[in-house]
Amino acid sequence: MANKKRNKANSTATEKAPATSWKTTVDKYAPYVYGAILLLTFFNIYSKVFDEKVDLNGDNVSYYILGQSIATGQGYSNIFSNQQAHNHFPPGYPAIIGVVSKLFSNDINFIKEVNGFFLLLSIGLVFLIVYQLVKNYHVAFIVALFSLLNYHLLRYSVIMMSEVPFLFFSILTLYLLIKTDFSKALQKNWIFFVLILVLAATYHIRSTGLALFGGIALFLLIKKNWKYAGTLVGGFVLLVLPWYIRSKNLGGNSYMKQLTRKNPYRAELGQMEFSDWLDRIWNNFERYITREIPYGTFNWFDAPDYNAPLSSGDWFLGLLILGIMLFGLFRIKKYMLLLLFYLGASFAILMIWPDVWFGVRFLVPLVPILFFLFINGILEMVKLIATNALKLKQTDTIALITPLVFLLFIGSFLAPLDQLKAMAKAPYQQNYQNYFQLGRWVKINGAPNAITACRKGQLFYLYSNTPTTRYKDTQNAEELIQDLIDKNTTYVVIDQLGYSSTARYLVPAVQKYPTKFKMVQHLKNPDTYLMEFHPELGYVGEFKENMHHGKGTFVFPNGQKYVGEWKNNLRNGIGKLYLTNGQYMEGNWTNDQMNGTFITYNENGEQIEQAEYVNNQKVNSF
Repeated sequence: MANKKRNKANSTATEKAPATSWKTTVDKYAPYVYGAILLLTFFNIYSKVFDEKVDLNGDNVSYYILGQSIATGQGYSNIFSNQQAHNHFPPGYPAIIGVVSKLFSNDINFIKEVNGFFLLLSIGLVFLIVYQLVKNYHVAFIVALFSLLNYHLLRYSVIMMSEVPFLFFSILTLYLLIKTDFSKALQKNWIFFVLILVLAATYHIRSTGLALFGGIALFLLIKKNWKYAGTLVGGFVLLVLPWYIRSKNLGGNSYMKQLTRKNPYRAELGQMEFSDWLDRIWNNFERYITREIPYGTFNWFDAPDYNAPLSSGDWFLGLLILGIMLFGLFRIKKYMLLLLFYLGASFAILMIWPDVWFGVRFLVPLVPILFFLFINGILEMVKLIATNALKLKQTDTIALITPLVFLLFIGSFLAPLDQLKAMAKAPYQQNYQNYFQLGRWVKINGAPNAITACRKGQLFYLYSNTPTTRYKDTQNAEELIQDLIDKNTTYVVIDQLGYSSTARYLVPAVQKYPTKFKMVQHLKNPDTYLMEFHPELGYVGEFKENMHHGKGTFVFPNGQKYVGEWKNNLRNGIGKLYLTNGQYMEGNWTNDQMNGTFITYNENGEQIEQAEYVNNQKVNSF
């Protein structure tokens, strides 16, 4: 009887051996096979979507210019504008550009390729982290592959923006935390000190790195790793304190100022009030749930129409995706709280972000994590069904097949990348071609110290190589004119680049004071203007219904100047006309015509003539 039991046990062990051997063999070679596939996929796809044109987002040119400022020893300053110390973007990504420019090349395409390299490294880290979290190479591969093929990650890897470097440093921070052995003495745990350095670098690349810091700190506190938590907080504060002090000395962080405005692009709307915060949080919540999380995470969704009303289907699908992600999150055994705190802090920031900053840009660094949670949620659901409903005890095959099923949908996932390929080959739209052509004109024909006021000054500077400035965002034409004077403005650009700031602020001022702006270049289809600013010319005085009305002064292009009374844009009433030879004439105007007695004085104020005028014609002199 004992022999029969022993033989049965041996038989069972023999039957199980092949399965164990099969899984061991797969796990042994899977990292190398999957790694090779990811590497080949990257080089194949990246070369096809790489765009040699400068992206039209002004921020990416700002990063490049700031990097050149660092590389050329001019500090962290706005060399495209007024050499003033920069206080908007954190210095991390410009510092990377500066180092690359100094050591290798400042060629824009080379800088963009560095972002591609960061994407490749990030995908490798995603693979390693996912494996550490679920011990499943197949899940790790699918998450890494679909992250690599994500439309938005690829898009941001071919332009000079901080999203992909931030992705790399944030994922590296998480990987270092997972690899940290908290049972070791703190002073001997060098990985943890490297983690603090990388975490600080993450914050210096994007301020939202504060969410990662908060998530890790809270995770360590919950785990009661007091020494590690204290060291993390102290080290992080010391490393970010210099930037904070510098920003404070320069007037405070500009992001915080924009955050508290109802609309960062329309200062005249004023500051946020309590009800505005509630509206903003709700607007952001519904947009991220119904549009940006689905569209940002999966290529299967079309770009959302933000003007279209939300449907019940949008809410159902968005909440379903979110529910699967949350299920995948809560099924993680060891580091669930870490990811929960990091994502929670990140979305808390996004909820109070100005809702005019819509789009998936701020979600991009979280895409691999969100996709992983979705895949893990699907896998865990299948496992639950298999073990509870189907009573299966072995789930190794399920753990292999379930993630790889996603490969069946990879064709449709790849389809939107054709748009990236088309964008890479397409020329600039004509409105931007006109804009850049005006920049080239200023470079060739403008004075070396010419200052151009325009909307996307960084882009204009790239072609003009002369300083630019921003016109003041005010609907008060006099304030805008005075601001142009204070900035020693030489030219203004009336563009057709979209949005409404030029039409809202600059154009009304030009229309109100047309003689202060001399046409230099006019490009058509669409109409784009370069105008020379002459603050000394034209009208200064009282207005009524946007017309010269009351007392005012007008300087003519020929040097003559009228000082006197106006009505409905015309000289009406008593006034003085100063001539270029130093003499001046005093008399009465009606409907811009000289009528009546006029006395002429020399430069010393002595009367030299008295004459009678009718409709600008002298009819008598006495």
